[in-house]
Amino acid sequence: MSRTGLGLTAVGAERRLSIWFAIYVIAVCSVVFFAVGLLPETVLMIFIAEVVFVTLRPRPSFNESTFRPPAPEGWQTPIAALRWAALFNSAWAIVSAAVTMTIVAVVVIVIVVVFAFQTHHGLGVPNFAVLLLIAAWLSTRWLWIGPLRKVLKVEATKQLSPYLATLHVGTDGVEFDMRPAFVRRAPETYRFWVAFAELDEVRLMDGLTAQGYWGAMAQYDPTLGVRMEWGLLHFMTDQRARPSIIGFLGFGTHLLVRGPTVMYLIGNADPFGPAAVASWEAWRAARPTPAAPTA
Repeated sequence: MSRTGLGLTAVGAERRLSIWFAIYVIAVCSVVFFAVGLLPETVLMIFIAEVVFVTLRPRPSFNESTFRPPAPEGWQTPIAALRWAALFNSAWAIVSAAVTMTIVAVVVIVIVVVFAFQTHHGLGVPNFAVLLLIAAWLSTRWLWIGPLRKVLKVEATKQLSPYLATLHVGTDGVEFDMRPAFVRRAPETYRFWVAFAELDEVRLMDGLTAQGYWGAMAQYDPTLGVRMEWGLLHFMTDQRARPSIIGFLGFGTHLLVRGPTVMYLIGNADPFGPAAVASWEAWRAARPTPAAPTA
């Protein structure tokens, strides 16, 4: 397996560990809260669990035939090594936390059982209320989680739209207007142009896919966030230094603009995203790929 394949394998393994650990924590807490009869704490657990599930959104499955690393070839060996080191560190932390939580849960349940036996008190109304609440949550979640996320998405889009970068679409490229992303009265120079000839891909993503795509990129290449911040800082001091990585995630439609040297993912793209994709497709259609020479 190549260095890129090793890095992708580590990313997938770490994500699966995180998902199973989250499920295990919820299961253990549910048992303890039922045994003790902690109804308010159960409500809080359900809220926290939903927040965690949002952060553990599905992410695209990359392989070596469909994925081009967002870092130079010379970086692939240290990136793969760093990913595997992070995987082993995460695995150790997860196993240690799971063992500790299991021991604590068993001790708490034993204490509750002994106390109930000595006082001749069995399961009461609070215990069954916790059980009914957890059962109702798990059995009805598929009915309300989709509409709830849509409502939250619409409201968050309205609140975040003034603070994300916007695009001005041309016939042979797009201009990024970075002024909303920094300060309200940033100078006109907070703009830069990206020609279609520099790009390999311009496409729309929904919010779920965009979150997963960016999360997978950041997991595969741990330097992504640092390089993005450094590029934006350099751009603020010298607008001639165009940033190479931008990840302004919001809600709703996102626009991915990607090439060999740039990767931009901009949220709240409904006002400009469809026009950018249409212009990109028209530009590509006017310049068909030349046929490969034959012997």
